[in-house]
Amino acid sequence: MSIVGYGEKFVGLRNYRTIFGQSQFIRAIVNTFVLAFLGLLTIPLGFFLAVLINSLGKGKLQSFFRIGFYLPNIITGVSVILMFSVVLQGNGGLLNTFLSAILGKEVTIGWLSDARYSKIGATILWCWSNTGYSMLINLASLQSIPGELYEAATVDGATPWKTIRYIVMPLMRNCFTFLLVTGVINGLSRFTDLYIVGQNSAAGIPSGTLQTILMYIYQFSFDVPQFGLSSAGSIVLFLLVFVFTMINVKMTGFLNDEEEG
Repeated sequence: MSIVGYGEKFVGLRNYRTIFGQSQFIRAIVNTFVLAFLGLLTIPLGFFLAVLINSLGKGKLQSFFRIGFYLPNIITGVSVILMFSVVLQGNGGLLNTFLSAILGKEVTIGWLSDARYSKIGATILWCWSNTGYSMLINLASLQSIPGELYEAATVDGATPWKTIRYIVMPLMRNCFTFLLVTGVINGLSRFTDLYIVGQNSAAGIPSGTLQTILMYIYQFSFDVPQFGLSSAGSIVLFLLVFVFTMINVKMTGFLNDEEEG
């Protein structure tokens, strides 16, 4: 008797054995984790920008830079991706032109077309698009710290670095936890930008270096329909997101802080 009503047969763990026996799926898992953790660079970058912007005081200048750095999050995602396809192209790209001027020799790195540099190029695109969001969350958390603590640190002779290290960063732990958890989840489910820069292919061009688990699922759902493999991949992705979220929450003690509050 059919389990789902369309004549399919229950095959047990066969699909899972199949995908874990594929070098393509293993590579997709590795790519997913590498790109996800490289994407977490947005957290320190956002914190650094938040500290600089907060030092400007609450005025029009701060508002100008706050809006300016957040602007990439407002721009349509496809527009950003197409723009960076030009910025990061090998011949005549803006980044290579800039590096050529700095180094005094011609640079022709294919940041999105060369398998050796594709992950770096994809991370540059991700950071530019998402650092503004990280900055805004960091800035909101930074400005919620009572001013009396800064004044007490100044009276005690604390340097700006010690103030950040011993006062600001411990009080912003929940903010960092939130950005870490959401950053990992977003990184593990990355798809749209890599699909477009890969010439609308789920194969992870160039040479499969940018194929994530979600792109693997898409490929075997639409490009090469094998729904058993795509369904198995979906369950693996769900489990990975769940496990890493629980690990992050446990390590940071985020839920314990919420219960105490």
